[in-house]
Amino acid sequence: MDYIEIIATVAPADVEPAAGALRALTGRDVWIETAFTQPDLECDAVIDSRAPARVHAYARPGAATPGAARAALAAAGITAAIDARTVAEEDWAEAWKEHFHVERFGERIVVVPSWRAYDPSPTDAVVRLDPGMAFGTGQHETTRMCLQELERAVRPGAAVLDAGCGSGILSLAAARLGAASVLAVDIDADCARITAENARDNRLDAVVTARAGSLGPAWPFDAPADGCFDVVVANIIARVIVDLASPLVRALKPGATLIVSGIIAEREPEVAAAIAAAGAPITTSRAMGDWRCLLAVRAGAA
Repeated sequence: MDYIEIIATVAPADVEPAAGALRALTGRDVWIETAFTQPDLECDAVIDSRAPARVHAYARPGAATPGAARAALAAAGITAAIDARTVAEEDWAEAWKEHFHVERFGERIVVVPSWRAYDPSPTDAVVRLDPGMAFGTGQHETTRMCLQELERAVRPGAAVLDAGCGSGILSLAAARLGAASVLAVDIDADCARITAENARDNRLDAVVTARAGSLGPAWPFDAPADGCFDVVVANIIARVIVDLASPLVRALKPGATLIVSGIIAEREPEVAAAIAAAGAPITTSRAMGDWRCLLAVRAGAA
């Protein structure tokens, strides 16, 4: 069966709102193509934060049109160039793969698309990733910063929570860095499924457990979250981080580290204030383009 691929080219600051609008329109997830270059594996990829990004959405013929996409984005205050093409189902499932390559993050983490070959060095923490249609491949600035901070924060034997796991890239990286247990949650059941599949494919399913859910009343595990984790990472969006600030902080052991990203620069003060009010003062703020990654430590002895 054929699909309509709708490609919206938008300003970097409009990527997440555009993705949300197109998800709502099509009822399906999207993938984001961000402009970047990486001369070789020994240096970090460079995101061109000023270059437009492309959001790819898919719909059955008649379910959504380029005109409807343009209208949905305009209603959200987003200016976009819209392209569309018809793709066969098997093409839709494979075409996105050409955009993903082997990438190094920090000193150790190497993300390898599951369909590409890579010969690792002994110190590499290799994550073989099949992102499917879930967000989280390492190309986006927020994911990149979270990976780099996880490398600094995760110690052998750590207990880690990945809130909003997407493809599972952060969960798998934490496991490769030596975490003894990683719980991954996402309100999207497909993301939880993809994370579980990627954990199994990386032979990390004994470490990484993924479930559909969230913190608070939607917590999907029998054991409570409060005070259980050495590292909590949440690469989501500012509004959700503010809403979940208290349960995110409560999930930390005293003295443990919270890593949050998905935050546009203008929302940083609001997020920082919410986390600090919940009991974890901000220790570090990192910037990559218009995006921010915040680190906080829960008050109390380590």
